[in-house]
Amino acid sequence: MGSLSTTPLQAGGQWALAFDGRLDLRIEKVVTGGCWVLVEGRDEPLRVEQGDCYVVVGRRRYRLASDLDADPVPAYPVYRTPDGAPRKVAQVGEGWDTTITGAGFVFDPDPAPLLFDVLPPLIHVPAAVERAPVLRTTLCLLAHESQGEWLGQPAMMNRLAHMLLLQALREYTGRAEGSGGLLAASLHPQLGAALRALHADITQPWSVAELAGIARMSRSTFSLKFRTTVGLPPVDYLLRVRMHTAARALRGTDHTVAVIAASVGYGTESAFSVAFKRVYGLSPSEYRLHPPVRRIELGQAS
Repeated sequence: MGSLSTTPLQAGGQWALAFDGRLDLRIEKVVTGGCWVLVEGRDEPLRVEQGDCYVVVGRRRYRLASDLDADPVPAYPVYRTPDGAPRKVAQVGEGWDTTITGAGFVFDPDPAPLLFDVLPPLIHVPAAVERAPVLRTTLCLLAHESQGEWLGQPAMMNRLAHMLLLQALREYTGRAEGSGGLLAASLHPQLGAALRALHADITQPWSVAELAGIARMSRSTFSLKFRTTVGLPPVDYLLRVRMHTAARALRGTDHTVAVIAASVGYGTESAFSVAFKRVYGLSPSEYRLHPPVRRIELGQAS
């Protein structure tokens, strides 16, 4: 886990906040009142009320609003002081109709291929579902822990943050149709071990036999289980992860294509360019200039 943000929000009257996607994941609960949640990548706005929890997945822009026609203001200065320090409480609008508490996560290392591509942009946990009280309790504990300077506070907050994330994933997988997909594989004891090893070093020329050994499965059993669960053979999945990572670097950094190629396990720029074009339909240089809207699929997202 990297950094963690736990500033609560108090809002009233007509208001709207625009978040610019600085966080990898945000899990929040509505303590009082209600608001609309509008997330990039999701067509319909979501109305959340007291007791509901929601999860915004990935570094995508989103808005919180009292009503859909309210003009948004940037969220960053509401949550942060001019010198960048987190405020104790974020306040917007007039009065105090709505209170939202939660936790925002920035992960290190970047887990995007393993986590963000298999989750929807927005996960809603209504107040009435079975696990909602558990999420709310953990959020309360995390908020309390962040308010003071306690013995072992960083370790405690890190543990609570991990618990919160796992609880949200359990809620989603419990309601999602089907049992396949990369998320199911990541939670599988044996497949998950192989996936973690692969993601820890994508430059490694992983073979099916090596991954099967990490999973403590025979080569044939591992290959079949991986393909039927994830939706891709292991070698194809490694290719997709490498290309996904490279695409993020092309969009988000000014590194040369050669540097990016080496960072994802390719010895030559030409071999990398051929593989990249096979997945994205564009050369790395073309992609950097005009990245497509669609994302590659790493596996089933059931």
